[in-house]
Amino acid sequence: MMMNKFKIVLAAGILSFAACEKVVNIDLNSASPKVVVEGNITNEPGPYSIKLSSTANYYEANVFPPVTGATVTISDDAGNSEILKEVIPGTYQTAHIQGVPGRTYTMNINSNGNQFTATSTMPPPVPIDSVNFIIRPRDNTFRIVCKFTDPANIENYYKLQINSNDTLGFDTTSVRIIKDGLADGQELSISYRTHLLYGDSVIVKLECIDYKTYEFFNTLPRVGGGLGSILAAPPANPVNNISNGGFGYFAAYSITRDTSFVH
Repeated sequence: MMMNKFKIVLAAGILSFAACEKVVNIDLNSASPKVVVEGNITNEPGPYSIKLSSTANYYEANVFPPVTGATVTISDDAGNSEILKEVIPGTYQTAHIQGVPGRTYTMNINSNGNQFTATSTMPPPVPIDSVNFIIRPRDNTFRIVCKFTDPANIENYYKLQINSNDTLGFDTTSVRIIKDGLADGQELSISYRTHLLYGDSVIVKLECIDYKTYEFFNTLPRVGGGLGSILAAPPANPVNNISNGGFGYFAAYSITRDTSFVH
Protein backbone atom coordinates (compact mmCIF):
# COMPACT_ATOMS: atom_id res chain seq x y z
CA MET A 1 0.00 0.00 0.00
CA MET A 2 2.82 2.36 0.87
CA MET A 3 4.44 1.61 -2.52
CA ASN A 4 1.21 2.48 -4.35
CA LYS A 5 1.00 5.81 -2.51
CA PHE A 6 4.60 6.56 -3.53
CA LYS A 7 3.78 5.93 -7.19
CA ILE A 8 0.77 8.22 -7.03
CA VAL A 9 2.72 11.03 -5.40
CA LEU A 10 5.57 10.64 -7.89
CA ALA A 11 3.20 10.75 -10.86
CA ALA A 12 1.51 13.86 -9.50
CA GLY A 13 4.88 15.52 -9.06
CA ILE A 14 5.85 14.79 -12.68
CA LEU A 15 2.57 16.20 -14.00
CA SER A 16 2.96 19.30 -11.85
CA PHE A 17 6.50 19.83 -13.14
CA ALA A 18 5.42 19.49 -16.78
CA ALA A 19 2.59 21.96 -16.30
CA CYS A 20 4.99 24.60 -14.93
CA GLU A 21 7.52 24.39 -17.78
CA LYS A 22 8.66 27.77 -19.15
CA VAL A 23 11.49 29.27 -21.18
CA VAL A 24 14.30 30.73 -19.10
CA ASN A 25 17.11 32.96 -20.40
CA ILE A 26 20.17 32.30 -18.29
CA ASP A 27 22.18 35.39 -17.39
CA LEU A 28 25.36 34.71 -19.33
CA ASN A 29 26.74 38.20 -18.74
CA SER A 30 27.69 40.58 -21.48
CA ALA A 31 31.27 40.70 -22.66
CA SER A 32 33.24 43.53 -24.18
CA PRO A 33 33.61 43.16 -27.96
CA LYS A 34 36.73 41.29 -29.04
CA VAL A 35 38.62 41.55 -32.30
CA VAL A 36 38.21 38.51 -34.57
CA VAL A 37 40.93 37.86 -37.15
CA GLU A 38 40.70 35.78 -40.33
CA GLY A 39 44.09 35.91 -42.02
CA ASN A 40 45.85 33.79 -44.64
CA ILE A 41 49.04 33.88 -46.66
CA THR A 42 49.95 31.05 -49.06
CA ASN A 43 52.53 30.00 -51.64
CA GLU A 44 50.13 30.99 -54.41
CA PRO A 45 50.22 34.51 -55.90
CA GLY A 46 48.50 37.20 -53.83
CA PRO A 47 46.88 39.42 -52.93
CA TYR A 48 46.28 38.00 -49.45
CA SER A 49 43.64 39.27 -47.06
CA ILE A 50 43.23 39.91 -43.35
CA LYS A 51 39.61 40.32 -42.24
CA LEU A 52 38.82 42.02 -38.93
CA SER A 53 35.46 42.01 -37.17
CA SER A 54 34.03 42.29 -33.64
CA THR A 55 32.33 39.65 -31.53
CA ALA A 56 28.77 40.02 -30.25
CA ASN A 57 27.08 38.90 -27.06
CA TYR A 58 25.40 35.49 -27.01
CA TYR A 59 21.79 36.72 -27.22
CA GLU A 60 22.47 39.41 -29.79
CA ALA A 61 21.64 38.98 -33.47
CA ASN A 62 24.39 37.49 -35.65
CA VAL A 63 25.68 40.86 -36.80
CA PHE A 64 29.43 41.20 -36.45
CA PRO A 65 30.61 44.68 -37.41
CA PRO A 66 33.85 45.11 -39.36
CA VAL A 67 36.83 46.64 -37.57
CA THR A 68 37.82 49.62 -39.69
CA GLY A 69 40.71 52.07 -39.61
CA ALA A 70 43.24 49.57 -38.27
CA THR A 71 46.90 49.42 -39.29
CA VAL A 72 47.71 45.89 -40.44
CA THR A 73 51.22 44.73 -41.33
CA ILE A 74 52.59 41.40 -42.58
CA SER A 75 56.34 40.72 -42.44
CA ASP A 76 58.57 37.67 -42.90
CA ASP A 77 61.89 36.45 -41.51
CA ALA A 78 63.61 37.36 -44.79
CA GLY A 79 63.21 41.09 -44.13
CA ASN A 80 60.11 41.72 -46.25
CA SER A 81 57.27 43.80 -44.83
CA GLU A 82 54.08 45.42 -46.10
CA ILE A 83 51.31 47.59 -44.67
CA LEU A 84 47.99 46.30 -45.99
CA LYS A 85 45.36 48.51 -47.62
CA GLU A 86 41.75 48.48 -46.38
CA VAL A 87 39.90 47.65 -49.62
CA ILE A 88 36.43 47.31 -48.07
CA PRO A 89 35.40 47.95 -44.45
CA GLY A 90 37.21 45.42 -42.27
CA THR A 91 39.14 43.73 -45.11
CA TYR A 92 42.84 44.55 -45.48
CA GLN A 93 44.78 43.36 -48.54
CA THR A 94 48.40 42.98 -49.63
CA ALA A 95 49.84 44.27 -52.90
CA HIS A 96 53.45 43.03 -53.00
CA ILE A 97 54.49 40.49 -50.36
CA GLN A 98 54.72 36.88 -51.57
CA GLY A 99 54.27 33.72 -49.53
CA VAL A 100 57.26 31.35 -49.65
CA PRO A 101 57.40 27.87 -48.05
CA GLY A 102 59.78 27.66 -45.12
CA ARG A 103 59.44 31.29 -44.11
CA THR A 104 57.85 32.52 -40.88
CA TYR A 105 55.28 35.29 -41.22
CA THR A 106 54.24 37.77 -38.56
CA MET A 107 51.01 39.74 -38.60
CA ASN A 108 50.72 42.96 -36.58
CA ILE A 109 47.45 44.81 -35.99
CA ASN A 110 46.99 48.21 -34.35
CA SER A 111 43.31 48.88 -33.75
CA ASN A 112 42.12 51.72 -31.51
CA GLY A 113 45.39 51.61 -29.60
CA ASN A 114 45.27 47.84 -29.09
CA GLN A 115 48.05 45.66 -30.48
CA PHE A 116 47.54 42.11 -31.77
CA THR A 117 50.21 39.86 -33.22
CA ALA A 118 50.41 36.33 -34.60
CA THR A 119 53.09 34.23 -36.29
CA SER A 120 52.87 31.24 -38.59
CA THR A 121 55.50 29.24 -40.47
CA MET A 122 54.59 27.98 -43.95
CA PRO A 123 55.33 24.25 -44.42
CA PRO A 124 56.54 22.95 -47.79
CA PRO A 125 53.81 21.74 -50.16
CA VAL A 126 53.01 18.03 -50.47
CA PRO A 127 52.01 16.69 -53.91
CA ILE A 128 48.61 15.05 -54.40
CA ASP A 129 49.06 11.46 -55.57
CA SER A 130 45.48 10.82 -56.71
CA VAL A 131 41.87 11.96 -56.50
CA ASN A 132 39.28 9.19 -56.82
CA PHE A 133 35.48 9.20 -56.97
CA ILE A 134 33.80 6.26 -55.25
CA ILE A 135 30.07 5.88 -55.88
CA ARG A 136 27.62 4.51 -53.33
CA PRO A 137 25.02 2.70 -55.49
CA ARG A 138 22.31 2.66 -52.85
CA ASP A 139 21.94 6.45 -52.82
CA ASN A 140 24.03 7.53 -55.85
CA THR A 141 26.33 9.70 -53.76
CA PHE A 142 30.04 10.11 -54.42
CA ARG A 143 32.87 9.98 -51.93
CA ILE A 144 35.89 11.99 -53.07
CA VAL A 145 39.14 10.47 -51.80
CA CYS A 146 42.37 12.48 -51.96
CA LYS A 147 45.58 10.48 -51.41
CA PHE A 148 49.09 11.82 -50.80
CA THR A 149 52.39 10.62 -49.33
CA ASP A 150 53.42 12.15 -46.02
CA PRO A 151 57.06 13.31 -45.73
CA ALA A 152 58.86 11.18 -43.14
CA ASN A 153 60.47 12.21 -39.85
CA ILE A 154 58.67 15.54 -39.41
CA GLU A 155 55.29 16.42 -37.94
CA ASN A 156 52.82 17.32 -40.66
CA TYR A 157 49.30 18.74 -40.56
CA TYR A 158 46.86 18.99 -43.45
CA LYS A 159 43.56 20.61 -44.37
CA LEU A 160 41.49 19.67 -47.41
CA GLN A 161 39.09 21.95 -49.24
CA ILE A 162 36.96 21.19 -52.28
CA ASN A 163 35.32 23.50 -54.80
CA SER A 164 32.98 22.57 -57.63
CA ASN A 165 30.75 24.11 -60.26
CA ASP A 166 27.94 22.22 -58.48
CA THR A 167 27.64 24.36 -55.34
CA LEU A 168 24.74 22.25 -54.01
CA GLY A 169 26.67 19.00 -54.29
CA PHE A 170 28.39 19.16 -50.90
CA ASP A 171 28.71 21.12 -47.69
CA THR A 172 31.17 23.90 -48.51
CA THR A 173 31.52 24.85 -44.81
CA SER A 174 32.82 21.42 -43.83
CA VAL A 175 36.55 21.24 -43.05
CA ARG A 176 38.68 18.10 -43.26
CA ILE A 177 41.90 18.09 -41.24
CA ILE A 178 44.42 15.35 -40.46
CA LYS A 179 47.85 14.94 -38.85
CA ASP A 180 50.36 12.25 -39.71
CA GLY A 181 50.72 10.94 -36.14
CA LEU A 182 51.52 7.22 -36.21
CA ALA A 183 51.28 7.26 -40.02
CA ASP A 184 54.46 9.31 -40.42
CA GLY A 185 55.96 8.79 -43.86
CA GLN A 186 53.04 6.71 -45.14
CA GLU A 187 50.29 7.28 -47.68
CA LEU A 188 47.44 9.27 -46.18
CA SER A 189 43.95 9.98 -47.46
CA ILE A 190 41.20 12.49 -46.73
CA SER A 191 37.68 12.05 -48.06
CA TYR A 192 34.48 14.03 -48.60
CA ARG A 193 31.00 12.61 -49.02
CA THR A 194 29.14 14.59 -51.69
CA HIS A 195 26.02 14.70 -53.83
CA LEU A 196 27.91 15.67 -56.96
CA LEU A 197 26.80 14.41 -60.38
CA TYR A 198 28.66 12.80 -63.26
CA GLY A 199 30.60 15.43 -65.16
CA ASP A 200 30.77 17.99 -62.32
CA SER A 201 34.14 19.73 -62.10
CA VAL A 202 36.03 19.38 -58.83
CA ILE A 203 39.03 21.34 -57.57
CA VAL A 204 40.76 19.61 -54.66
CA LYS A 205 43.02 21.85 -52.59
CA LEU A 206 45.45 20.18 -50.17
CA GLU A 207 46.76 22.69 -47.63
CA CYS A 208 49.88 21.98 -45.58
CA ILE A 209 49.32 23.88 -42.34
CA ASP A 210 51.29 24.40 -39.13
CA TYR A 211 50.41 23.01 -35.70
CA LYS A 212 48.63 26.13 -34.41
CA THR A 213 46.41 26.33 -37.48
CA TYR A 214 45.57 22.63 -37.08
CA GLU A 215 44.65 23.19 -33.43
CA PHE A 216 42.38 26.10 -34.36
CA PHE A 217 40.34 24.05 -36.81
CA ASN A 218 40.49 20.96 -34.59
CA THR A 219 38.88 22.85 -31.69
CA LEU A 220 36.48 24.87 -33.83
CA PRO A 221 32.87 24.45 -32.64
CA ARG A 222 30.73 22.71 -35.25
CA VAL A 223 28.18 25.49 -35.66
CA GLY A 224 27.13 27.75 -38.53
CA GLY A 225 27.18 31.48 -38.90
CA GLY A 226 30.84 32.05 -39.69
CA LEU A 227 33.74 32.94 -37.43
CA GLY A 228 31.87 35.83 -35.85
CA SER A 229 29.10 33.63 -34.51
CA ILE A 230 31.27 30.84 -33.17
CA LEU A 231 33.54 33.33 -31.43
CA ALA A 232 30.77 35.40 -29.90
CA ALA A 233 30.79 35.51 -26.10
CA PRO A 234 30.35 33.38 -24.08
CA PRO A 235 30.54 29.91 -25.79
CA ALA A 236 33.84 28.05 -25.72
CA ASN A 237 36.32 29.42 -28.23
CA PRO A 238 38.81 27.45 -30.31
CA VAL A 239 42.53 27.55 -29.63
CA ASN A 240 44.05 30.45 -31.55
CA ASN A 241 47.39 32.17 -32.19
CA ILE A 242 46.26 35.79 -31.80
CA SER A 243 47.89 37.67 -28.91
CA ASN A 244 46.34 40.12 -26.43
CA GLY A 245 42.96 38.39 -26.19
CA GLY A 246 42.15 38.45 -29.90
CA PHE A 247 40.17 35.63 -31.49
CA GLY A 248 40.50 33.83 -34.82
CA TYR A 249 43.63 32.81 -36.67
CA PHE A 250 46.49 33.89 -38.90
CA ALA A 251 47.79 31.05 -41.07
CA ALA A 252 50.68 30.67 -43.49
CA TYR A 253 50.23 27.50 -45.52
CA SER A 254 51.24 25.93 -48.82
CA ILE A 255 48.78 24.59 -51.39
CA THR A 256 48.72 21.89 -54.03
CA ARG A 257 45.72 21.48 -56.33
CA ASP A 258 44.12 18.84 -58.51
CA THR A 259 41.33 19.54 -61.00
CA SER A 260 39.14 16.60 -62.00
CA PHE A 261 35.68 15.71 -63.27
CA VAL A 262 33.36 13.29 -61.53
CA HIS A 263 33.50 10.05 -63.50
